[in-house]
Amino acid sequence: MSVGFMQSESVALSRPPRPDFLHDWPWPRNDMIGSVRHGVKRALLRAVDNGWFGLRPLEAHVAMLGFPRSGSTLLQLMVETCVSDVRTFGKEYWAPAAAQYAFRNHPYMLTKTPWDVFFLDEIREFYATRQAVVRFVLNVRDPRAILTSSIDTVPHNRPDGYFMDLAQWGAYYEHVRYAQQFDDVLTVEYQDVVCRPALVERRLAEFIGWHVHLPFDQFHTAIPRGFDTHALNGVRPLERSRLEAWRQEKHRERICRILREIPDLPASLIEMGYEPDTSWVQDYY
Repeated sequence: MSVGFMQSESVALSRPPRPDFLHDWPWPRNDMIGSVRHGVKRALLRAVDNGWFGLRPLEAHVAMLGFPRSGSTLLQLMVETCVSDVRTFGKEYWAPAAAQYAFRNHPYMLTKTPWDVFFLDEIREFYATRQAVVRFVLNVRDPRAILTSSIDTVPHNRPDGYFMDLAQWGAYYEHVRYAQQFDDVLTVEYQDVVCRPALVERRLAEFIGWHVHLPFDQFHTAIPRGFDTHALNGVRPLERSRLEAWRQEKHRERICRILREIPDLPASLIEMGYEPDTSWVQDYY
């Protein structure tokens, strides 16, 4: 079942507090030498973005963010392969760092890292005084799939082998809900990326304005050299076989734990459009 693109809340939400696991995040910089050096670079980039020196001014910074393990790397690869005139990085790149320090000579710039969802307002504020705009692409996925996901190509940093801690998912969930209410945010569902790439391609083009020179479903035929693919568990044509892998018996204990520690999850799944009711829970009691 496709949930499509989730809709914004009808009631305005306040920004949630930034989670504790970001307490030592190194931004903004406050060391004197770094501030002077980076201040000069920011000034030069402002000139570039204004079209000085004969360079192409930046029109839009596209920041992909949202839930980890929700298809953002796959979507990033589609864009880097299939879209023209985009400044890309081939890996995760923090949007505030790219906005302030990354050289560009393109109408569009793409960054991708899930935790930028915690800095949505700061990124928007940075572009408020510039000619370029920022467009946020919010990646979402069924929480059960996110919380039973792993990356086979890198060592696990959790003893249970799963990628995401339950408490961390809760922090992302609060900030994703907050982000969805803004007009400069487009929500992209993982299942649509896999099953309806042409729909995602069209909506992104309408939202951002860039030109697509290769269909998104052909991304695997021209992967950019040096693109960091480790989070994809291998590059291959789009496949639907793992869309409901969370239902596998090997994840039963994990799902039971999720239901114990996140008792509001069944209601959240209904709100997000992934379930019509809570009947699915009966399989885990």
